[in-house]
Amino acid sequence: MQSNSSKNEEIDLLAILNGIKRIFISLFLFFIHCIGIVQKRWLIFLLFSILGASAGYGLYRYLRPVYVSSLSLSSSILSNDYCADMIENLSEIVKDGTPDLLAKRLNIEIPAAKEIKRIEFSNFNEKLNKMYEDRDTIVLGIPFKIIVYSYSNTVFETVEAALVSYLENNKYALKRKEIKKQNLEALRGKLNSELIQLDTLKKNLSANILPRGTTSGFVFGQPIDPINVYKAGIEMFRNDLNVREDILLIDGIQVVDSFSPRDKPDSPKLWKMIGACVSLMLFFAFMLSYRLERKKT
Repeated sequence: MQSNSSKNEEIDLLAILNGIKRIFISLFLFFIHCIGIVQKRWLIFLLFSILGASAGYGLYRYLRPVYVSSLSLSSSILSNDYCADMIENLSEIVKDGTPDLLAKRLNIEIPAAKEIKRIEFSNFNEKLNKMYEDRDTIVLGIPFKIIVYSYSNTVFETVEAALVSYLENNKYALKRKEIKKQNLEALRGKLNSELIQLDTLKKNLSANILPRGTTSGFVFGQPIDPINVYKAGIEMFRNDLNVREDILLIDGIQVVDSFSPRDKPDSPKLWKMIGACVSLMLFFAFMLSYRLERKKT
């Protein structure tokens, strides 16, 4: 029984190998046949190649050049998801082909709006964004990108200012910005008041500490370390500087990296266009030649 099963396995293996061999032989013969068709019908392939190159060059001249550039932003007021929804609204307007509405939303001229082909949103760091997407808290300040496709490389500066204003000056962002500004100003007022009190305390320490010239002593009979008081003053001053910085940077949208369009368009590419058209025409040439050969035989 074992010898019969081993023989059957050997027969099956030989059948598989023979099948693979026949496939490779068939492919090789088909390849040789294709070369023969090209050699016999080379004039057709040449004419179709010229037609493809001409069509590719014609399309290159006909299609409008497209420039692509990205704007990197971050927001201390709005979440990335909220910004993505706002940009998606603009993208839908562009897809609808209504430049007058786009110009109204971005507060730009209609001719500039007509130059915009596509607007896309992308998180600057997808890994960083995914770290926080499952959390309950909303994390602000993660950079994101707005990618703009335009028929002109001269409108990006206008579009950049318009996009920043569009994101920053919606009602939701303005309300949150005002609340944050009031809170920061109240906090700074509190810090300034405490700094004044701390300065008064330091003057009293300097005048009343006993014994003098030591790192610790007594004021009105109570032990005290003046070094800790001065450290607290420095820390409070740092906090005041941080709050002042937050007030100065209160704008809801910060530009991380501006648009930097290239002088040459990103598409169409001449050689890519010609290559694609020539490849397509060569395929048609082969199909035509193959049918002619079959009719001949």
